[in-house]
Amino acid sequence: MLKAIIFDVDGVLIDSMRFQADAWVKTFKEIGINITREDIYELEGSNNKRLIKSIFEEAGKEPEPWHLEQLPEKKREVLEFDRIKPYEGIPDCLKALKRHFKLALVSGSHTDTVNKVVNKYFSNCFDVIITGSDLERGKPDPDPYLKALEKLDLAKNECMVIENAPLGITAAKRAGIYCVAVTGMLEPEKIEHADLVLENHAALFKYLKNLIPK
Repeated sequence: MLKAIIFDVDGVLIDSMRFQADAWVKTFKEIGINITREDIYELEGSNNKRLIKSIFEEAGKEPEPWHLEQLPEKKREVLEFDRIKPYEGIPDCLKALKRHFKLALVSGSHTDTVNKVVNKYFSNCFDVIITGSDLERGKPDPDPYLKALEKLDLAKNECMVIENAPLGITAAKRAGIYCVAVTGMLEPEKIEHADLVLENHAALFKYLKNLIPK
């Protein structure tokens, strides 16, 4: 029986991916590494440390310790946070779901960014919040989702994950949890390793509403 739903945040609950990507593009450009939005979309869900290491590796470079510390701060400074909004209907949908299920949020983003989003749009919605700052190993390792299960005090077969990113789906599947993916910035084939792929957020909204007991 389904007892909890675990959500990724960027690209699932909030329409933020292009703003997050643009902030990273600007940040890396300042240190002479040119990347595209698509490069970030591919890495979405990983924590800052893993993302930075991946971008440097692709550029044939090695990050220094200050890169791992300061680049996330610079990225948060240029992020156009005020332009980030929840997908239509999602806040009300979460409130309805919360009456019947435990809700958790698992994000690769920094604690400060996640808390800012939650406080602004999803106050008192989530029983458990895991961020990219909480664990050394982030997505695609299963650790963030395993930690969520531990905090929820539930079994794998009592939960489902809602994701949008390849690395996040891999993390959920490695944790042994049923994963529903919503198509967003990437082609559907990039997320086909999910148990169920929904074509857009309208389909996700309909799917979530159908989970609510009549």
